[in-house]
Amino acid sequence: MFKINKNKVLLSSFFALICSSYVFASNTSEKLAFNIKVAKPTFVLPQFSGPYREREASIAPDEYESAEKLRALLENENQYEALKVLESFYDIELSPAMLTLKAQIYFSMQKYDKAEALYLKVLARKPQLVRVHRDLGQLYLLQEKPKKAQKHFSKALSLGSNEAIVHGQLAYLNLTLNSPFSAISEYQQAMALQPNEIQWQQGLFSALSQAKMYPTAHALLAEMLVKNPNEIDLWLNKAVLSLNQNNNKEALISLEMAILLGDKDDGNLKTAAQLHLQLQSYDRAFELISRHVEKNSLNTHTLNEYLTWLDQVEMWQEASDLLKEIEPKIKGLSAKEQSMLFVQTANINSKRRKFNIAEDYYKKALDSDPSNGDALLKYALFSSDKKAHIQAELLYIRAESIPEFEKQALLGKAQLYLNMQNHAGALVQLQKAYSRYPELAALSEQIKVIQNIIRLKNKNQA
Repeated sequence: MFKINKNKVLLSSFFALICSSYVFASNTSEKLAFNIKVAKPTFVLPQFSGPYREREASIAPDEYESAEKLRALLENENQYEALKVLESFYDIELSPAMLTLKAQIYFSMQKYDKAEALYLKVLARKPQLVRVHRDLGQLYLLQEKPKKAQKHFSKALSLGSNEAIVHGQLAYLNLTLNSPFSAISEYQQAMALQPNEIQWQQGLFSALSQAKMYPTAHALLAEMLVKNPNEIDLWLNKAVLSLNQNNNKEALISLEMAILLGDKDDGNLKTAAQLHLQLQSYDRAFELISRHVEKNSLNTHTLNEYLTWLDQVEMWQEASDLLKEIEPKIKGLSAKEQSMLFVQTANINSKRRKFNIAEDYYKKALDSDPSNGDALLKYALFSSDKKAHIQAELLYIRAESIPEFEKQALLGKAQLYLNMQNHAGALVQLQKAYSRYPELAALSEQIKVIQNIIRLKNKNQA
């Protein structure tokens, strides 16, 4: 999708109308383990940029008078009157230069079908016109016809165009349609012509990153950061690049720089917290989590992830503090969301050995959402640990009726029966699990062991 920035600028020539600008976004790669939201590299593409050179198109001698009239109209930004003059002639009467001007006016007035038809008519008469290929390529970009745009930009370059904008446009299309390797040389050409243009630097960085040419991409990014040390997106790109190289520590440093400079994206805060937990900087992790939880936009799924992470690193007091912080907001949540948080509260209190409070919250979770399979399984395990075997069995039976929790319920019930020395019951559950889930290949050995135990027990009894 292409976004249009309606910035009006002056016409530099009656042969070229400089009007709207277009901003095109290219994709940045994302690493599955962590998500960092980076603004996509962009570049600005003007529709027209200056008069035709004589070698490209020239007006016929009998068009000089009309040309002067058109020049005056366009200098006064009177496109409608200029178009009226051009439409008073049959297309066959006009030179390629005048036809192209007419097409440009249609383009600037967003009459894209008419502009396309005229550009193609001009190329049928003079297929070597560089600027027409360039303009037609931009029109196809605007119409989201990237393959046609790619064809005409390539043609413009093969005919001798050496404009940075055309190299950059083709690089973007090559990156989008083909491979990052096909984009690198074109971005380098654009940078050679406009070395300080940030859009070409961003595009080249994106291409190098996608091509996994990390050292080169890192060197380019370092140069960009020297010139723009306060640019948040550059630090985010550096974080992504570091993650791609499995350098979590450097990724976190870059992400923290982006946050320090003002980045407030929820996903980036979450990733920073996750990295801090992995690198055992727990205090900063909890600080970021608390900051995120304070935001009204935080959803329960993300909060549930935070609580799970804190549980995994045994930060149970911090998890409990977090739950207390969001307690006033719980009443406004749906029954399913409340149930999810009640399970977390129960789990945290169980880890803190506050068993009565934990049981109360397991019950609350199931009262809010009786189909909460996670609550059923955790409450069943909790009951099993308390030797409340009958209650645990009933909870596993309920969980087994929920398709996505059936496998865990069968295995949990088998373990419960083993704890109760009910080997026959455990064998039934394991055989049922193995027949329904063949991927549990390790169960075959467990089944044989239990069968041997049962045989031995029967033999002893006989």
